[in-house]
Amino acid sequence: MRNFNDRRLLFDTNVLLDALVEGRQQSQEAWEVLRRCNGGGDMGFVTSGSLKDVYYVLSRGGREAAAREAIGLLMDLLVIAPVGVEECELSLHAGEPDFEDGLVRAVAEFNDVDFILTRDARAFRRSRVRAVTCAEYLEIFAE
Repeated sequence: MRNFNDRRLLFDTNVLLDALVEGRQQSQEAWEVLRRCNGGGDMGFVTSGSLKDVYYVLSRGGREAAAREAIGLLMDLLVIAPVGVEECELSLHAGEPDFEDGLVRAVAEFNDVDFILTRDARAFRRSRVRAVTCAEYLEIFAE
């Protein structure tokens, strides 16, 4: 049985970009939640698809070295959750409006995640896993 303080969090792509791109909505809150995954008691998860999308956004404009550095940082902080046939099947047949959001939902459900961190909670309203913004998460678990 897991300890209550050992929360499992799945980071949606938009939250990762918030943390890594200064000036984005909830940038400070996203970075704070990531910090908690670095020995702060929370265990963070990410999909390889989210890493791919973050790399794509950050590497535009000739910033490939910075994008690789950011991906390395995320890989040091977060567990890369597997996406396989079961996750794809759930996403395909779950009735989610977006296949990628369905994959995030499936990964969260198959990995016993406690919260999906996102700025688009509506995308996960059918999920058994609660979707919250980073600001909401920090408010729930204020130190």
